[in-house]
Amino acid sequence: MIVAGTFDPNLARNRTLLALLERAGHEVVTCRVDLWGGDRHEIPNQRKLLMVFRAVTAYPRVIWRFLRAPRGDVVLVMYPGWFDMLVLPVFARLRRMPIVFDIFISLYDTVVSDRKLASERSLIGRACRFVDRCSIRRAKRVIADTPSHAEFFAALAGVPRAHVGVVWVGAQDKVFTPRSGSTPAPDLVLFYGTYIALHGIPTIIAAAKLLEDDGIRFRIIGTGQEQASVDRLVQELRPSNIELVGRVPLEDLPDEIAAATLCVGIFGTSEKARRVVPNKLYECVAVGRPVITADTEGVRSAFSGDEVALVPAADPAALAKEIRRLMDDAPTRESMARAAHERYVRDYSEGPLARLLDAEIRSVST
Repeated sequence: MIVAGTFDPNLARNRTLLALLERAGHEVVTCRVDLWGGDRHEIPNQRKLLMVFRAVTAYPRVIWRFLRAPRGDVVLVMYPGWFDMLVLPVFARLRRMPIVFDIFISLYDTVVSDRKLASERSLIGRACRFVDRCSIRRAKRVIADTPSHAEFFAALAGVPRAHVGVVWVGAQDKVFTPRSGSTPAPDLVLFYGTYIALHGIPTIIAAAKLLEDDGIRFRIIGTGQEQASVDRLVQELRPSNIELVGRVPLEDLPDEIAAATLCVGIFGTSEKARRVVPNKLYECVAVGRPVITADTEGVRSAFSGDEVALVPAADPAALAKEIRRLMDDAPTRESMARAAHERYVRDYSEGPLARLLDAEIRSVST
């Protein structure tokens, strides 16, 4: 198998897919050239002329490496592979190799719907939609991370739903494991993420303010696109129970999770927020901690209400009420955490996901 393109090797989704391929026994040859730089969340904000220049220099190198690589049964293109799918299929056909495309995130959905950087009818909006449609249609098989996303991608590109398979995001089993010797700190709520609109961090901050007199502390880890607006909101509300922390190394996150009484997921209101199951949800339940997140179609497709606590999106009062309830009911929250961890091991750990991915690969290689 060849994994080719300009994918981000530091993205959790891509790291997981590579680990799943190895677990399933696939021999992987990598043909990669860096195009996007270190911060994948800033891709939509990159200067257009700079990105065109970098693409013009990057893709000839990708093609050269791809043509020189040993022939494999399948080519896997990973995130962010939208533009890879405009280039690589031509050369994959020459070598008689089918392409599986893990789209992960729609360019159109991110730029237009989620981050609102362009309108639907603008030139940029139309171009993003065109790239999405072409990238999906040119793949022999497309992989999504949830059934809701699979339906969205199929409708966006006008292809049959059966053209799009599902391999859940999961977590890295070697990193995110229960910490048997760790005791959660009393009344500590944890959030970590990249400060994007999808996460709905203002909802978490507003909920924290409502719980200021309850002795409940919030630890918010991360940085990103909405850092300035988050800082302004904190300055405006002045909650005394929030600790803002910058990024922490991946290997330290399990200890942060294990130290929390509760973990919170995402609370954004965009269409994309309603379709995804964030990686932090899998990671927190893998460590064995209870999670509260927005009640969405995506989350309900992966977990039941007995496994994670669900509240309306963008509703600080509802989130604060649920946090207060679970803080006061240790047996319920620990029972929920156990049920979610058992579900994770059964359906979303690397063993089950490796079998899912292997089935998708074999469906185009036979």
